[in-house]
Amino acid sequence: MYLLSAIDWEGVLNTIWNWITTEGLKVVIGGIILFVVFKLTNLLIKKLNKRLEKKNVDKTLRVVVLPWVGRIIKFIAFCVYIGYLGFETSSISAAIASLGVTVGLALQGSLSNLAAGIVILVTRPFRVGDKISSESATGIVENITIMYTYINTSTNELVCIPNSDLTSDKLTNFTAKPTRRLDLNFGVAYTKDYKRAKDVILSCVAENGKCLEDPAPAVVLAEQAASSLVFTLKVWTKTEDYDDVKADLMERVTDALIAANVEIPYNQLDVHIK
Repeated sequence: MYLLSAIDWEGVLNTIWNWITTEGLKVVIGGIILFVVFKLTNLLIKKLNKRLEKKNVDKTLRVVVLPWVGRIIKFIAFCVYIGYLGFETSSISAAIASLGVTVGLALQGSLSNLAAGIVILVTRPFRVGDKISSESATGIVENITIMYTYINTSTNELVCIPNSDLTSDKLTNFTAKPTRRLDLNFGVAYTKDYKRAKDVILSCVAENGKCLEDPAPAVVLAEQAASSLVFTLKVWTKTEDYDDVKADLMERVTDALIAANVEIPYNQLDVHIK
């Protein structure tokens, strides 16, 4: 009781009141502003997510990148709040910067894949279901993640390719366009009726049924090779029919040339002994 009576309660109350009216008020006002900023950030991220969804932006980009944008905004707001309360933020910023450099060096490859994944998801050089070819593999794109792209090859092998490889290598997308031109070479012998080969080849195109009439198919004499005249068939087809048309015309034209008695030469070596 003596200790309690010895305390200057009036001074304690004055100290508490002074803190409430100065620092305490700053804590409350800053806390309210911080709360509002957090709520507005969540609302902004939701709005952006819906807008990007309407524009058919990849789900992976929306799920991974947008939440991190929200976290960064909230972190910056929190640092401003701490500084507003009078705390020294320079040491915190230096520690975070140092940690960022350390983590960046340790995860250099992963960060490169992450950045490349964002580039792929934004620029869309290919989509799931496209047939692509890179230095790593050729096949159908089965899945695109923020770090890796998965390609299913013609032999049913699933190849996992780091996104940084796809953005740095030359990439061919075979299914980006609705139509493709098919070029096929056929060799015929040096005989007087070699021109009949053009008519035979064009008749096979008409029989195929999946070749487009516009642009019109064409057969040109492309090369005078050592043992044959090489004719090139140039025909347009729908992208989804490309492989089927190629296989059909290769077999159909070969059979038709043989049936029309057009000689198909093959490489041979003649040795003359004197």
